[in-house]
Amino acid sequence: MNEILDNITNWVKLEKVDDIVLYENYYKTRNLFQAELNKFMIETKDFLLTAVIGEVGNNSYDHNLGNWKDIVGIIFVYDYANKTIILADRGQGIKETLSKVKNDIQTDEQAINIALNEIISGRAPEQRGNGLKFVSKIIKMKNWYLYLQSGKGSIEISNSNAHFMTKPDYIHGCLAVIKY
Repeated sequence: MNEILDNITNWVKLEKVDDIVLYENYYKTRNLFQAELNKFMIETKDFLLTAVIGEVGNNSYDHNLGNWKDIVGIIFVYDYANKTIILADRGQGIKETLSKVKNDIQTDEQAINIALNEIISGRAPEQRGNGLKFVSKIIKMKNWYLYLQSGKGSIEISNSNAHFMTKPDYIHGCLAVIKY
């Protein structure tokens, strides 16, 4: 799984991508992602985990419509043995999405903090914005692990504690790792 994560991390760090390498775990459209997520739910029978994955994955499609950097869609990899899920996209990222409705966001780390703690949506005027708060709440409640990076900002939730960081490497879009 570490090699897969390294490959995906390198993929979202690239300045430009012309083709998808991890094609068997790549879902160009939401319906393809949903089909794979439904398969995951049937196999695990874990509805909360499926809801968390669905929220993170669906955000890629919802917030990047017409704004993908270069490759449309997401990578969704799961490993039952290691209880690990990886989701990644090459979309516009959290800061760019939220800056459309809140133009004073200065850093990627600040954008992630806002996304996880404020009721705000990059899809204004829609009354949305609870999805990542739900993800954070469930991760903490179930004592799971979440690593989320967008741009240079990241958060790590472990043992019900959240730690925001600024990373040296820039991620195009979002990268999420969930361990349950």
